[in-house]
Amino acid sequence: MYDVKVPILGFDKIKNMNIKKLDNDFSILEIDSEDGTNMHLLSSNSIKSFDIDINEDFLKKMSIDEDTKISFYFSIVINNPISNSVVNLTAPIVVNEDKKLLGQYVIKDSNCLFTTMAELNT
Repeated sequence: MYDVKVPILGFDKIKNMNIKKLDNDFSILEIDSEDGTNMHLLSSNSIKSFDIDINEDFLKKMSIDEDTKISFYFSIVINNPISNSVVNLTAPIVVNEDKKLLGQYVIKDSNCLFTTMAELNT
């Protein structure tokens, strides 16, 4: 279970969430276990290269420094075929694995908002 330090957009009141790993690429963010609200996530390991400059305020809220083990995930809308699935690159889920903290970072100066799985692999 992770403590939410920076809210997930649309789920501001939820203070604890869990990440259930499905495989090396996909996970499920369990937002509200009572009503079964979940979000599909794509691990940043699945993306060839994606640089993110995170501001100091967010890093402080998440207790992240240069020695912190962190993970990045992107929300994904699953389509059939999977190559047509849509990935949100604008608001990654950032996880402080050392302290079990979670937050969503909205990239304000992004020119790449959404992409498909097929586009990520080209």
